[in-house]
Amino acid sequence: MIDIESMEPFISKKIIPSMEAEKLVSDLKEKGEKIGLCHGGFDLLHPGHIKHFESAKSLCDVLFVSVTSDKFVSERKGSGRPIFNDTLRAFSIASLEFVDYVFISNFRRSTEVIYRLKPSFYIKGPDFVRKTTPGIVAERKAVDEIGGEIKYTSDITLSTTKIIKYIIENVRNDKVLLIIDRDGTLIEDTKFLGKDDNWKKNIQLNRNVVGVLSFAQTKLNPVNMVITNQAGVARGYFSCKCVEDINSYLNSLLEENHIKINNWQYCPDVDEEYANKKTEIKFKKEFIRKKTKRKPHVDMVLDGLKELNMKLDHFDKVVVLGDRHEDEELAKKLDAGYIDVKEKNYDELMREFESKMKNS
Repeated sequence: MIDIESMEPFISKKIIPSMEAEKLVSDLKEKGEKIGLCHGGFDLLHPGHIKHFESAKSLCDVLFVSVTSDKFVSERKGSGRPIFNDTLRAFSIASLEFVDYVFISNFRRSTEVIYRLKPSFYIKGPDFVRKTTPGIVAERKAVDEIGGEIKYTSDITLSTTKIIKYIIENVRNDKVLLIIDRDGTLIEDTKFLGKDDNWKKNIQLNRNVVGVLSFAQTKLNPVNMVITNQAGVARGYFSCKCVEDINSYLNSLLEENHIKINNWQYCPDVDEEYANKKTEIKFKKEFIRKKTKRKPHVDMVLDGLKELNMKLDHFDKVVVLGDRHEDEELAKKLDAGYIDVKEKNYDELMREFESKMKNS
């Protein structure tokens, strides 16, 4: 369900408590007014709803709309519904000129609303005229018992469920892969993080980058992959387990910021040619390779995608976030967009990110 920080702006004089609605209907009926009632979840207010309310108003003097509370919409429609909470749904309906009053129903069944409100007319859409489901049968019985009448509008009907299905199936959502460097990008650079046993005290998230990832997570739901060279293992400064412990700890910090990293990859090795040049460093032999997966090679990216059962051509947009030449070269090899995060604030990174999303 979409969350709004404050419901305060979504207040309307037309939205009243259900108990007040019951009393108001009784008073209005005593004055000879014909009261109409429409009831439903009205999750995504669409033209079908609006036309239905307009037609319903033409059948009565005062139109009340009862909106099913979140709990019971979720029970009936399942996970992810309602899309908007009951306050927002009620506010949208109250904004229509032909709706007089709106209240939120905290009852599982519409029959309870009918028995309590006792409207002159209970108004349904044309798709209910010939229906014989238990729900509409119970509503007809309730309306009959309170001495009311069911009326049906004759407008073309639309379905919220079908609208949502259409959006999911037909509205294009780019599939985005973000490849993120660790040290100097995701976190502030600490040379050979893990060399100090008390490495947690040296970790500081790069808040500007985290802000961009948080935005991306909310708007784009990307696949996030962290790719990092960790030659400190080959140098004997720390173990592979230490790298994995650090990654696990970082993962928990990012989860606290509602950022999901789908895959972590690191290379502990060094190239044989490099090791032979750096004779002053005592590299651990088991981590010296003729060919490594170190960036700017694409091997770690491909390994990560394989673990995720994905391929590079699965994605519409691929962007590498890094701070070094090797990250930029990786982006070139992948034919991906590149964002150099060095010395850039959040606004600068966001402008560049949004540009990459448009143009990559």
